[in-house]
Amino acid sequence: MAQPPRYPDEPLPEEEEEFEQLKHDAVPGYPRIFAIAFASMALYLLLILFTSSGPAKGSHSSKDKTHHDAKSKTDH
Repeated sequence: MAQPPRYPDEPLPEEEEEFEQLKHDAVPGYPRIFAIAFASMALYLLLILFTSSGPAKGSHSSKDKTHHDAKSKTDH
């Protein structure tokens, strides 16, 4: 920060702006490893999606509504 002038006619000293930037060299192989890990995760999730047996038991979208009491007045 600039210091105030000692005398009214003395100009302000100019500030020097220094930017510090942290740099590092790129490590080869990481983009390919990330792509392989991401693709394997996506394939695993698709495998789970297509091999699942359907909605969870007791789901509201289930067509089997035998879990409700016969006197139940709500149809959820």
